[in-house]
Amino acid sequence: MSLDPKHLGDVLEGIQLVGRATDTEERAELIAAGMQARIDAVVERVSQATARPRVLSLEWIDPQICGSHWIPEMVDLASGFNCFGDKETRSFGLDWADVVDSRPEVVILMPCGFDVKRALKDVPLLAQKDGWSSMPAVLEKRVYIIDASAYTSRSGPRLVTGLEIMAEMIHLELFSGTAPDAGWLRLDEDLLRA
Repeated sequence: MSLDPKHLGDVLEGIQLVGRATDTEERAELIAAGMQARIDAVVERVSQATARPRVLSLEWIDPQICGSHWIPEMVDLASGFNCFGDKETRSFGLDWADVVDSRPEVVILMPCGFDVKRALKDVPLLAQKDGWSSMPAVLEKRVYIIDASAYTSRSGPRLVTGLEIMAEMIHLELFSGTAPDAGWLRLDEDLLRA
């Protein structure tokens, strides 16, 4: 059975499809319904947001590649504004000058398949670039790393946890302390200037 989800809805449909194929339809329906309820809870909470911060999601650091598949959709559901791409576009390379010009208010680093510890090793590649230190996200210490291997790169139920984490990153005022501590990190002053 081959699944190729591009959106969160496709992931939920894939779970139900696998459930039908494996005679575990009831269990699959429960999993999909639980995921949808959590997505709906995020959307309901972000409806209270007074702003939609500009969000830069990077699936790769060098070269810089923006998030694709369900990532732009997740940013949108979390009431952020994607600096690059949308849920219909694939990943694409970014010109660094365009990244700086986009003036992201939140930067989410999610190198494809990397956990937080491994992704941290790439932060100096960004910190040495012209314009990095003047980005609003850097000035406001709103640069994050998420465990992409667990929460953004692979289609499955943990994408919803990824959405919850991203919602907290984008709207600290609404979600502070609601996402699990494991699997993501807010960069401090020393790491931002690595």
